[in-house]
Amino acid sequence: MSQDGDKMFRSEIEKELLPLNMLLHCRTVVEGKNFVTTGVMTHIEGELFEVELHEFEQFDLGETVKMTVYSPAGIQSMPSIVFAKYEGAIALLQPPDVQKRFIERREHPRVEISGSVQIIHVMNASGEEVTLEQSGQLTIHDISISGISFLGQDAAHFAMKSRLKAKVEIGFGFSCELEIVRREPKDNLMCYGAKMHVLEPEMLRPLRALILRQQVEKYAQTRRDSSKKRVFNG
Repeated sequence: MSQDGDKMFRSEIEKELLPLNMLLHCRTVVEGKNFVTTGVMTHIEGELFEVELHEFEQFDLGETVKMTVYSPAGIQSMPSIVFAKYEGAIALLQPPDVQKRFIERREHPRVEISGSVQIIHVMNASGEEVTLEQSGQLTIHDISISGISFLGQDAAHFAMKSRLKAKVEIGFGFSCELEIVRREPKDNLMCYGAKMHVLEPEMLRPLRALILRQQVEKYAQTRRDSSKKRVFNG
């Protein structure tokens, strides 16, 4: 199949897929091993569903559940796993086959994280690796499965479209290739945005788990802040 034909084929498939955000604000039944309850789908991002329900404590972390969403396009049922629970809600993992039924156009979610980046090699125009004699301290601002932003002193090898090989340390380390796609001055330093390709496939799992945990903590904190505001205003 030609490239144009492949694009047309994918386009036809996408036309048949439902937008994932159509599940938002829909009545959602969660059925566990010992308990069934009804809530509302309140957030969809990355690999997580968030369902708001009063009986969140009835579910165990890691429990396999059946989720049924009563959406405008009909009833959508799928298996899932309880990844986290917090006041008034649970976070559920999106099943692997969700992309076969739904289309999600947003980029991978980014989360703020503490860590560092060390540039090991610069890729020249011929694709050859040039080793850096000295790499300054680079501090991570946020990260996703496919992108990263970090702060540091400006240097020639951080020009737009530069390709680099680096070591990322965020509590665990992994090697990656970076392509600089954004440069912005910030607090006497430069903030860089880069596309990121993790070179060790086995490191995607802990990276994905870290991002999921950070997402959940962000949602939980948002809910705690919202609850405090309601109490204060009341």
